[in-house]
Amino acid sequence: MLEAVSLRTEYLENPLGLDSVKPRLGWKLRSDGENVLQCAYQLQASETLSFDNVTWDTERLETSQSQHVLYAGPEVRSMQRIYWRVKVWDNKGEESLFSKPVYFETGMLNASDWKARWIEPEKEIDIDAYKPAPYIRKEFDVKKGLVSARAYLTARGLYSFYLNGIEGTDHLFTPGFTSYHKRLQVQTYDITSLLREGTNALGVMLGDGWWRGTTGGASLKNNFGYKLAVLGQLVLTYEDGSCEIIASDDSFKTSHGPLQKTDMKAGEVYVATISIEGWNQIGYDDSAWEQVVVTENGYDNLIGTRSVPVRAKERFTPKVLHTPNGETVLDFGQNIAGWVDMQVQGDAGTEVVLIHGEALDHNGNFTLQNLAHGELEDFQEVHYILVGNGVESYRPRFAIFGFRYVLLRNYPGIIDPHSFTAVAVYSDMEETGDFTCSHPLINQLVSNSKWSQKGNFMEVPTDCPTRERAGWTGDAQVYSRTSSDFMNVYPFFEKWMADLAVEQFSDGSVPSTVPTVIGYHNLAEWERLSQTSANPMMAFRKPGVASMLDGSSGWGDAAVIIPWTMYLCYGDKSILEKQFDSAKAWVEYMASNAKESNLRFKDTSVYQNETDGEPDANYVWDTRFHWGEWLETDTEFTDLAALLTKTGGCFPDVSTAYFAYSTRLLAEMAQVLGKSEEEAKYRELYGKIKRVYNRYFIKEDGQIVEGRQAPNVRTLAFGLVEADKVQAVADKLAQLVTEQDYHLNTGFLSTPFILQVLADYGHAEIAFKLLEQQSCPSWLYAVSKRATTIWESWRGMKPDGDFSGSLNHYSYGAVCDFLFAGIAGIRPVWEMPGYKHFIIKPLHGGTLTQASATFESLYGTIQSSWEKTEHGINYRFEVPANTTATIMLPCNQDDLSDEFKQFSDARYEDGRIMFTAGSGQYRFTIS
Repeated sequence: MLEAVSLRTEYLENPLGLDSVKPRLGWKLRSDGENVLQCAYQLQASETLSFDNVTWDTERLETSQSQHVLYAGPEVRSMQRIYWRVKVWDNKGEESLFSKPVYFETGMLNASDWKARWIEPEKEIDIDAYKPAPYIRKEFDVKKGLVSARAYLTARGLYSFYLNGIEGTDHLFTPGFTSYHKRLQVQTYDITSLLREGTNALGVMLGDGWWRGTTGGASLKNNFGYKLAVLGQLVLTYEDGSCEIIASDDSFKTSHGPLQKTDMKAGEVYVATISIEGWNQIGYDDSAWEQVVVTENGYDNLIGTRSVPVRAKERFTPKVLHTPNGETVLDFGQNIAGWVDMQVQGDAGTEVVLIHGEALDHNGNFTLQNLAHGELEDFQEVHYILVGNGVESYRPRFAIFGFRYVLLRNYPGIIDPHSFTAVAVYSDMEETGDFTCSHPLINQLVSNSKWSQKGNFMEVPTDCPTRERAGWTGDAQVYSRTSSDFMNVYPFFEKWMADLAVEQFSDGSVPSTVPTVIGYHNLAEWERLSQTSANPMMAFRKPGVASMLDGSSGWGDAAVIIPWTMYLCYGDKSILEKQFDSAKAWVEYMASNAKESNLRFKDTSVYQNETDGEPDANYVWDTRFHWGEWLETDTEFTDLAALLTKTGGCFPDVSTAYFAYSTRLLAEMAQVLGKSEEEAKYRELYGKIKRVYNRYFIKEDGQIVEGRQAPNVRTLAFGLVEADKVQAVADKLAQLVTEQDYHLNTGFLSTPFILQVLADYGHAEIAFKLLEQQSCPSWLYAVSKRATTIWESWRGMKPDGDFSGSLNHYSYGAVCDFLFAGIAGIRPVWEMPGYKHFIIKPLHGGTLTQASATFESLYGTIQSSWEKTEHGINYRFEVPANTTATIMLPCNQDDLSDEFKQFSDARYEDGRIMFTAGSGQYRFTIS
């Protein structure tokens, strides 16, 4: 049996509204045979499901490629549906049938396709006040013989739309978060089933969203603009081939209704006594509504949707708590990002309040103090005013909160927990990986990491879903590898990296948040506030100009590290092609800054020495502000001012290491893309940085910074150590961990790598002791305190039992890649990326008696497990069709038994049996 399955276009299933004229196609092979490889495929495309008129036929192509195949049929047109199917041949001589057809559909590829105009529902607004949600409507006719109908929608702000009273999609927080002035997504919906012959009604609601709502830790408002707007076009196609367009224009009417406040971070106010029932249905009397205002915002920045939609996902029922201070609190048992669906019955005018938070204090009372930052007014609140006509239901429309607990105020009647349902809301990425083992706390750590990823991967990779909700570049780059273990994040990151590139400053520096929320895009708002702001941290930077908080090593390096990581994990070099100029600009920014002098270090030896006529100091980056290792276990900072006072914001060992690492990765990118001149240039630059780093930062005994684990971790992980110093650096790291009684003192940047480098350089048992440590600071400390997500701080719970910092930050969850790549041993290789060929190199140790990882690659299921028994260690592996794996089993040389003779290259090397396996399932026992 051989078949092609899981056909995807642009990583998506049957996508609508693509703006790519040569979309990427991919499929998996399903086979019950062993050592199966695709040797050829035939791909056909047609504009009809019956394929009675094939428009593109590759005929038989001899290749094993089954991913990232570019559509090469006739040039696509706007609003065109194309069906495609594939058949495959394998190396066993078997030929499949054609697969079940799938399709993709293009959106409006040209500005001239738009007949709609941008419309604004608001005339005069109070810039500083929260504003009610605009409601917009129009009735229109549909003729007999409707065949298909599409809606093309976008907004400045957030939109939700209805046809004949029915919500038009389950996609949430559309049009999504991008660098709006340069990249504004348009969604496409199939609305055929929602329309009927005769009169129909279109209704649209708008919310503030990221456009003008509260964003970032500084709670900036009006980041992109002041007024909301919507652009929409319905395209109706009839049996006779005719086409009709219903476009946003001055015939649309607008008013306000019960939703009086729509701030994503502050929350919503819904006054149910304000009734506009039926506003989105036919026959509603809108004679008192006003006409919208047509504006000329243009179409040049419009793009098709580039990522997966945000959807409502898991649901939770609470326990009802009555706290010591007499309050009522709902405990949903899991820290999530989302909202609460509520049912309530009471008198008209009753105001029910829900306040969302992550913690109970040491007395068991609801608290927001861990998220305080000095201002807690108007934060994560829902106010619902009852209309009083029976059971009423409400859930937020344009707000989202980070919470496990909800403080419930003024709820009428007996509280039934089934009247409240917490709903997790996040970008709907396919879950691809899981890890389990014999240690229940490690299993919970895996769950916590997944939930922090879900809670923070909502349109952009945020640091937390509560106080900041910002796309911090450093947090994202350290977690990007682990995120790909758990979910298919390629389209998510491809979209976000495109925003990073357009937000990048002209000098090559990269914002610390993307899209930036520590500065404005709205020039008028910056000019207004800069006249009165005395903010010493310069948060209100001028649009397009980097602030002192931008351009930090470890954060800006996301421009290089994330594209490379996505290439490694998915094998798609298009992200390298798209992001190469951005990555190059970042490396050049680092190089130019390294050549600048820092008077603080002028008397050090690096400034006194030259090599080949060049100052060695030219390859040490010791200028500009940097976040550094950030939140090391014993050097936590409560505010940025403390960081600047202590270090001046300069960490040469950190920034120089990243300078070298990103330069090397840029050279690797250039090699993949065939850019030989750039490859040579950056390999030479990397060599110089590495030489200087080894000379001035690494001491003979392997120490880099006294008492600190992070520099040794980073140096080993980045491959910066000369061969004669490698073991000394690794041994010093092991010593530093042992001296800390097997505790960490690392921060955000190096923690993801510490276990793997210890294991790789002969200290696996120390790595396991560190992993299994339960006292603070350690990964399992938070788990032992019943955390359900990853904490921002190692010391998230204080000695008195109160919490500190965000309780939903994924960064330290990056350790889970060691569970996949180290303990289960599943590792991609960049020479054949995307798991086309991969390594399985399991590692056992500590108290673990069993471990198993499953990963759904683009080619199929990879599985690796081991279990200790009285007879030895049982291994079980699965390799998907059309891939191969190098399997490396720890053993003694005499374990190379007859059972390995089936593998022609089986051998013993460096304490492991090694061999190459094709697709199939394998079991081995080594005593």
